[in-house]
Amino acid sequence: MKTPTWLSTLADWVLGQEPRLRRHVLFLVACLPFYIVSIGVAWQTASIGLISQQNAELLTGIGIGIFSIIFTLVRSGWSQTLSDPVLTFPHAVGCVGLCILAFMLLGAVRANVLILIGQAIVTSMFRLRPHQILKLGLLTVGLLTAATLVLCGMDPVRYTPAISTTILAVGGPTLLTLSLIAKWVSDIRVRIGRQAKELSQAVRTLEQMATSDMLTGLYNRRFMTDLAEEELKLMARTGTSFCVALIDLDHFKDINDRFGHHAGDAALSEFASTAVSGLRQVDKLSRWGGEEFLLMLPQLAQTDAYSALERLRQSIESLSFEDHPKMRLTFSAGIAQARAGESLEHLVDRADQAVYEAKRTGRNRCIVAPAHASQEARV
Repeated sequence: MKTPTWLSTLADWVLGQEPRLRRHVLFLVACLPFYIVSIGVAWQTASIGLISQQNAELLTGIGIGIFSIIFTLVRSGWSQTLSDPVLTFPHAVGCVGLCILAFMLLGAVRANVLILIGQAIVTSMFRLRPHQILKLGLLTVGLLTAATLVLCGMDPVRYTPAISTTILAVGGPTLLTLSLIAKWVSDIRVRIGRQAKELSQAVRTLEQMATSDMLTGLYNRRFMTDLAEEELKLMARTGTSFCVALIDLDHFKDINDRFGHHAGDAALSEFASTAVSGLRQVDKLSRWGGEEFLLMLPQLAQTDAYSALERLRQSIESLSFEDHPKMRLTFSAGIAQARAGESLEHLVDRADQAVYEAKRTGRNRCIVAPAHASQEARV
C-alpha cells in the first residue's frame, strides 16, 4: 500500500530526510509515551483533588519544555557532531528531575512516581554507556534522598519521617538495583557491539585477502578468473565486445638484480597505482603472477583496447622513481578480443602469444592477437 503524499511530507518535516538524523529523531518520538503517561498521572491526580491544578500545569509545562528542548537540539542537527547525538544522558537527567519534582508535589501517592523513574532508567540503558547508567542511578537515588529530606523538613506532619523513610528505604535500593541491572545489560550491549564490529572487520579482511593481491592491492588471479568468466557469459548473451590484455613488465629480473627486491616491489606497486588511475571504472586489473598482469576491458573492440594500452604504456614509460633515479619501467602487452564460444583459457593463451611476439620484436610495445580464428581446439 502506497503511503499518502501528505503523510510522507509530514514525516519528512517532523523526522527529517537524512537517514541518520531520522533514526535519532525516531528514538526521541519513542520516548513520547513516557511524557504522556507522566502528564496523565499529574492531571488524574489533580482531578481527584490530591494536587492542585496549578501543580499539574507546572508539571505539564516542564515536561513539554524538556521534550521540546531536546527535540529541537536533535531535529535541528545541532547534536549530530556529539558522541551521543540523541542527548540521552541530559534527556534522562531531565526526565528524572521531572519525576523527582512530581514526587515532591504528589503527596500521599508520591511513591507511584518511582515506577516512572524506573521507566526512565530502563529506556536509557539502550543508548547510555555502562558508566553513564551507573551515574544516572546514583544521581537518581541522591535526588530522591534530598527530596525526601526536604519534604520531611518542610512539612513533617504531612510527610512523616516514618512513612518517608519507608518509601526511601524501598525505593532507593530498588532504583539502584535497577540501575545495576541496566548497567549489566548496557555492558552486554557494548560488548556485543564491539564484537560485531571486530567480526565485520575480520570478514572484510578475509574478503580482501581472498580477492586481492597483498602487494599491489589489485585483484588476485583466482578472483579475476571468476570475473572474466562472468564477462564471457555476458558477452555470449548480449554480443558485446570484450578484450583482455596480458601485460608483462620488461626486464623485471634485472630490476631486482640491479636495485634490489624492494625496488622490484616498488615497481610493481607503482605500475598498479598508475594503471588503475588511468582505467575506466568497468575495467578490471589483476596481478596474474609475478610481474604479469591481466587487464579486462569490457565493451571494447581490439582497436580501442590497443589505444587504451598504448596510453598506459606511455604513462608507465614516463615514470620516475625517487629512490632509484636510474630505474626505468616498461612493459610488453598482448591484446586479444574474445570470440564467440571461446574459453577464457584459450583467450588468455592468445594474449600470451601476442606478449611473446611483443618481447621478440623488441619489448616496450603492444601487440594485438590475430583476429582470424585459430586452428587450435576451442570449447
